[in-house]
Amino acid sequence: MSENKEKNLKKLYSINEKILELLDKKSILLENEPSLNSFLIKQKLLEKLNLNNYKKLDTKYINQVFNEIYSNSFFYDNEKIVYLGPEGSYTHEASINLFGTNNNYYSVNSIKNIFFEVEEGRAKYGVVPIENSSNGIVGDTINCFDNYNLNIIGETVLDIHHTLVSNCSKTQDIKIIYSKDIAFDQCSIFLENYHLNEVKYEYVDSTTKAAKLAAQTPNSAAICSKLAAKTHNIPVLFESIEDKKDNKTRFLIISKFENERSNNTKTSIIVKLPNTQGSLINFLNDFKKAKINLNKIKSHIVKGISTFFIEFEGDKNDKEVQKIIKKHNSHIKVLGSYMKQIEDI
Repeated sequence: MSENKEKNLKKLYSINEKILELLDKKSILLENEPSLNSFLIKQKLLEKLNLNNYKKLDTKYINQVFNEIYSNSFFYDNEKIVYLGPEGSYTHEASINLFGTNNNYYSVNSIKNIFFEVEEGRAKYGVVPIENSSNGIVGDTINCFDNYNLNIIGETVLDIHHTLVSNCSKTQDIKIIYSKDIAFDQCSIFLENYHLNEVKYEYVDSTTKAAKLAAQTPNSAAICSKLAAKTHNIPVLFESIEDKKDNKTRFLIISKFENERSNNTKTSIIVKLPNTQGSLINFLNDFKKAKINLNKIKSHIVKGISTFFIEFEGDKNDKEVQKIIKKHNSHIKVLGSYMKQIEDI
């Protein structure tokens, strides 16, 4: 080993030693001060860290490392985190991105049951999908926001990458493929290129269930996430087989408590306006007059009524925002103000 390489190796050892010493101090501090065991405090710390100018670390990397370190320092008061299962689903993956691997996760079988468990107090946090860049808004989530009084306290965006998994070593041996109908649609080019559009498609409720079936069934395969493949211990034949490489899903964290004010905040609301001429444009003009930037307007039918899911920059307690809320109080339901992670997908 050269003298220079040995010198750099000592530096590397010293850096890693300091990292572990600091993590040890952090764990002791959190153990001695339980009040710091808070998702809100974690979000504020993360916001400050992302303002620093690191030479080689981007925001995505900082978020991943920070979430993992934080989850291994303590459990969130051992509070339950519920997600749309089963284990290995994309919502499970999004939950891990938000809270780290070392946490108290429980899968439930529907978006409605995520809201129900949080509303009943059996879980403190819920992670729900709100929209996909290819397939649009998730209607079940909007319906639940209309029916339950819970707050959005955070968001994350997950790049959706499908894999083809199988115990077969050759695609020619595959006779049946399991997956969700939407996953087949999103991977149609790959399937056609490898003549897999000629085999039998078996539609199932989730890509995780597809991975489980493929692991158990000879001459079969599944389209699923890498996490689902890992969960069911089935080999990955091909990665990133989706047609659109920019396919993303956005997820929201819901809870009973509210966020504290943050510097980089967005607010989500549901609006039901009377079916009269100009009602929507008049409502939106109030935001224009107040110089509030709208990030998103999506329409959806809830119980036969045209409903708008709207997001804008700023906090619900801002002076100008409060004026609009009070003016249209009977038509607005505020879902929450939280730290903005992305402009749009």
